[in-house]
Amino acid sequence: MRSSLSTRYFRRRWLDFRNGHGMYLIFLMSFTNFILLGYNFAIKKSPVLSEFFSNTIFFATVFIIIYIPLAMIIGYLHRRHQYVVEAEVGFQENWILAWIFHHHIRLIREQTSPKEDAEIMDYLEKILKRHKKEGLMEYDDKLDEDK
Repeated sequence: MRSSLSTRYFRRRWLDFRNGHGMYLIFLMSFTNFILLGYNFAIKKSPVLSEFFSNTIFFATVFIIIYIPLAMIIGYLHRRHQYVVEAEVGFQENWILAWIFHHHIRLIREQTSPKEDAEIMDYLEKILKRHKKEGLMEYDDKLDEDK
């Protein structure tokens, strides 16, 4: 028991590290790197652009003023059109949620139509089968006898 708690603790710390590193620190480092590379390779090498952008700070300021609103617009469009697709794909890969819904639907079957029950159960069972979790679909036959 002790080793599983210890393993769980370290796995959670590993997740925290990856999230902090991948979502925040690397984001800041790559954004800064993107600005510096853009300035050094695009602006400094062009006589016209290097006259307009006299130093890195001015280029970074103009870049950020243009880039952040543009990224926000693209992010908004992504959220409005892509999140539904991502949520559906995420749900199809989540066998735990499918198992919970599978169980919950069995509990409320008297409140739903047989056709709806069949469609939902087929959908969730496909997810469970794809993840080789068919054993989670078994339930006590006594529950059926009590109905």
